[in-house]
Order: sequence, then structure tokens, then C-alpha cells
Amino acid sequence: LVMKDSYGDGWEGASWSGLGQEGLAVADGYEERKSFVVPFAPPSPPPQLPPPPLPPLVPGEAVAHTPQGIRDEINKAVDQGRNASVFIPPGARLAFSSNVECSGDMHLSVRSSGEGATLDGKKSSNMFYISGGCSLYLEALHFVDGRGAYGGAVFAYGAGDIAMKDVSFTGCEASGSGGGMSVHSSGDVSLEGASFSECTAARPGGGMNVYKSGDVSLE
Repeated sequence: LVMKDSYGDGWEGASWSGLGQEGLAVADGYEERKSFVVPFAPPSPPPQLPPPPLPPLVPGEAVAHTPQGIRDEINKAVDQGRNASVFIPPGARLAFSSNVECSGDMHLSVRSSGEGATLDGKKSSNMFYISGGCSLYLEALHFVDGRGAYGGAVFAYGAGDIAMKDVSFTGCEASGSGGGMSVHSSGDVSLEGASFSECTAARPGGGMNVYKSGDVSLE
């Protein structure tokens, strides 16, 4: 560092600080030189980008980030005498320690979009138990590692219609029937773009079992 004084009498109490140095000055004369090592400063991290905006929601749709968020919407719908509609943001992963229940004469819609959302049973629980005439619509969801007595991911007993679009079941298992999904004594079952992979059951239906229910449509 080269420090200069125009009048040749030093800086007279003035000093310079910076680059890890403090109080450097020209003590006397016109010029003074100081040598030092500038400490390394790592580059600043890039600014954190805000999360991408959610796609447009269906009017009345509630956003859920946890299984409890789905339960809360169902409870509100029951109290208000309406259907329940839930949106899970794409890329989200919801871990289940117990299933979400829907019973009674209502329609439950749970969907994501784009890459879809993952619902993880952690090999300890299935994700949905549908009964009492409740009908169910699922879209753009990936069920993984669900486990239950009937229906490793989804069990419908005495339910209404069951419809799914772009839904996958992976690694789900049942000690009874329907490794991925079991539907018993319910309404029509419609699957569009659904897939089952590495799902197992001790009884019929490693991927899906439908018994004493309505028409089944697979596309």
C-alpha cells in the first residue's frame, strides 16, 4: 500500500483502515509504504430465491403441507356441510404416521399438479381410509411405502365412487388384500394413468383389489 501526503509533513493524526488493517498513516514526509497480506474473503452466497408461486387453485381449495392439513380441511367441510377440496404443492413430501379418514356423504378431492406430490407411509401406515359413503378423487400424487391390513395406501370400505388420475403406488404392502389400494363394497372405481410398482399383498391384489363394488374403469 502506498500512502502519500501533498505537503510533506505527514498526515498529522489522520489514518487509513481497511482490508484487515487498522490505523495506517504517513508519519512524516511525502510518502510511506506498507506491505501486508489481504485475508481471503469467500464469495457471498447467492441471494435466496423466493419459493415458486402456486399454480391457480380451484375456488374453495385449501392448501395442505402435512397430513394434518388434509384432516383440518375435512373437518371444516363437515362442520360447514360441504365437500372437501385439498391442493398439495408440487414437490412436497408428506409423511404419514396414521391415515386420513373421510366418512359420511361428502366428496373429498386431494390433488397436486406438475411433478406431483409424494405421500409417504414410512412402512407404518396407509394414507387414506374412506368409508360411510364418502367419495374420493386423487390426482398427481405418488404413494410410497404405505402399509396396512387392507390397502397399503388407500382403503375404501362402504365408500362412494373412487377416481384417480396420474397417481402412482410404489413399495406399498398389505397384510390382507390390495397392496396399493383395496376397495370393498363401494361405488365405481376409475383409474386414469395410474401405475403400481413393487406393491405386494398376502391375499389377492398385489397392486389393487376391488370387491363387491361398482364398475371398474382403467385407462
